[in-house]
Amino acid sequence: MGAPPQSRRDSSPPEGGSEEGDPVYLSPRSAGGDAEGRGGQSDLRRKDAEALQRYPGVRSAHTYEASWYHNATFVFPLLAVIIAGIVWLATGSGEAGGAAIFFLVVTAAMLPVVFITWQRQTTAVIVHEAGITALHSGLERLTIAWDELRSVRRMETMGNVRWYLDGAGEEHIVVEGEIAEREQLLDSARRELECRGRQGG
Repeated sequence: MGAPPQSRRDSSPPEGGSEEGDPVYLSPRSAGGDAEGRGGQSDLRRKDAEALQRYPGVRSAHTYEASWYHNATFVFPLLAVIIAGIVWLATGSGEAGGAAIFFLVVTAAMLPVVFITWQRQTTAVIVHEAGITALHSGLERLTIAWDELRSVRRMETMGNVRWYLDGAGEEHIVVEGEIAEREQLLDSARRELECRGRQGG
């Protein structure tokens, strides 16, 4: 077997546009695991599940359980629109109507921000025999080969905990709280680090 592939990015545009409307389904590999009983019990988006076929020896697949519309910069103004709209319809208050229009404008203004943020979001993390890969809608964002994995570190910002899988140079994969079965994923990365540390020693 040859050396594990080097870290790589896929900059090609997605085929068929965004998959926000694609159904989420359970991939056979993530549902049953492999012969050794491994494999994440994660409901993968369709394009992410199809991408598993590109990676030999998949051990587990972990989906991002949130979606684009869970972004707080979009949800809060939208809720304000709904509440102010209900008050306006119920009372005929001009102030409530004005507030509804204001928050509707804010919601519309936030849509480009939400879209850009979503395009950068990892929608699945795949653990396989060659390394660990971050996907967005089936497209590879980054692969860190096992021999390039340098650390698994925890960072907390305003109560939000994220884990970073650090590769060569500045490359890293962010594992957020919304990633399914996050601890299983992190344990796999730690085991590889320990194993390669012993081999190096």
